[in-house]
Amino acid sequence: MVHPLTLKNAVVYGGSKPEPRDLYLANVLLDKPNRKSLTVDLSGYVLFPGMINAHDHLELNHFPRTKFRERYDNAHQWGEDVSQRLDQEPFKTLRAYPLEDRCFIGGLKNLLCGALTVVHHNPPHKPLFRSDFPVTVPKRYGWVHSLHFSTEAEIVASYQQTPPDIPWFIHLAEGTDATAASEYRRLKKLGCVGKNTRIIHGVGITDADSYDGNLSGAKLITCPTTNLYLLGQSVYPSSAFLTSLTMLGSDSRLTAEGDLLDELRAFHTLYPLIPNPFAYVYHAPERHLGLRPHKFRREFVWWDAGDAPDFFLIKHDYELTKIEALVVNARRADLALIVRGGVPQIGDPDLMAQFPHIETVRAELDGVPKAINVQIARQIAKCTLKEPGLELIDNPQGRRRTLW
Repeated sequence: MVHPLTLKNAVVYGGSKPEPRDLYLANVLLDKPNRKSLTVDLSGYVLFPGMINAHDHLELNHFPRTKFRERYDNAHQWGEDVSQRLDQEPFKTLRAYPLEDRCFIGGLKNLLCGALTVVHHNPPHKPLFRSDFPVTVPKRYGWVHSLHFSTEAEIVASYQQTPPDIPWFIHLAEGTDATAASEYRRLKKLGCVGKNTRIIHGVGITDADSYDGNLSGAKLITCPTTNLYLLGQSVYPSSAFLTSLTMLGSDSRLTAEGDLLDELRAFHTLYPLIPNPFAYVYHAPERHLGLRPHKFRREFVWWDAGDAPDFFLIKHDYELTKIEALVVNARRADLALIVRGGVPQIGDPDLMAQFPHIETVRAELDGVPKAINVQIARQIAKCTLKEPGLELIDNPQGRRRTLW
């Protein structure tokens, strides 16, 4: 049961004016306060919707960032390098951890950075859809790996079996050589470029093919830190995919720098002239991944009565002329509170203390004191893998409430 809340004086991202307002919520946003609601004053904070991570391999985030050459011409070369070493250390040991724990670490990584909806690119593992999984993972999607690691028959069958209103994902043109540049045309020849085609990486797509794909309704998901790490290059700023609304993904830690906040910061550095980079982790994926349909609005008013309240807070102490800059410059420890489905999950101790119905344990995230909901803390303590930078100070088993 979600305790009803009244959030007062929060500056809410969206709309034409960043002015404080009151919100009423339980497991969904309410249009009026509940008489039993707990009132929490959020003066001095900006409230952002939970980000949407358009690409991750959730079971691979316990691997170290890995490459065996300074730069690859295409990601197929990298994939072959890794495949040849899977039975060597550290990969042999890391592959042996329970699937449930490997998936959990991927979910926890995303929760801690405010990415509360995550698109998984790999088989739909059962642990991802448990009610206590740290983030929401959409169940309806089609996918293949790539033109190199999937056969043409597998690609065509997967695409044809995916309903046209469901997104279909493929790693494509992940490179800077002729092989990468040819892949879009190969995919189109197979009849697999359409309105639900979601191209991941796309670094090597030519301008002409980018324009053609955009006209066909295909969309791009870019993962800047992976592309820079493996290929030394990201998507060209002139790409027709970039000039339309595209999406941002974190990829896994096997190739990425960290989490979706790191990707957002890298994206803004690469493309400083794009006016609202936050759109790439919220408005664009909401439209192009079939999430919360018909909720997109010109004014970016992002909550309606009945919506699930997934959000995070960041402190502000200056004029809010560019509210998105708070997120673009943030790291995960800067998020003052993370709420999923109306339930606080982790936050600064003083904020979490304002929710007396939530049992917490003390923790540190990247050296910053935090309080964690005891339910997620118990999962963290039980997991055989550990999240880098996160330390539980208290034993979460059987605790009542931490007093601050």
